[in-house]
Amino acid sequence: MTALLILFLIGYSIAVFLIKNLWVLLGFTIFNLLLLIITRISPRKLAKNTLAILPFLIIVFLFNLIFDSVVNSLIVIWRIFIVTNFCFIFSVNVSPANLANGFTTLLCPLKLFKVNTERLGIMLTIAFNFIPILRAKAGGMKKTLKVRHVKITPKNLIQMLTFMFSMFFVELIKMSNELERAMLARNYSE
Repeated sequence: MTALLILFLIGYSIAVFLIKNLWVLLGFTIFNLLLLIITRISPRKLAKNTLAILPFLIIVFLFNLIFDSVVNSLIVIWRIFIVTNFCFIFSVNVSPANLANGFTTLLCPLKLFKVNTERLGIMLTIAFNFIPILRAKAGGMKKTLKVRHVKITPKNLIQMLTFMFSMFFVELIKMSNELERAMLARNYSE
């Protein structure tokens, strides 16, 4: 069942980026809102998720402005927001264990090519839960700055963003090393 939901998620994400009609994008947005209501995800959790991806959305918007108009850049941000919001709803309602099993089931044909599908399933599960991990790390960095009595002002905004991104990548490397050790302990090594 989880494998079918993952396939639906992949198809939904591809459709959001391929379809050019703004009315269809509005339909995807309404579908997300209905899912939020049906799954009873609190507005507070949704706000936390949105705040976690906000810096990423701003960077993508500014980068896209170099090559395109403001309107098209806003549409790109809208598409990314729809997909990340849907992934958030999915990740809240599907446990990591079920997600890993679903990915492993989907990747089963790769066993013919001697690919370790269990390991790949775990890695995809962690990649899928990137936003909650990012939110947790951003909260930790915010607390660090607060303890050090550092205020983010327009003058030091670039410096603080650089600091936050560098700290995030250090944490990402640390997490990947911990993941590798955990997989080796569970005999997922090749």
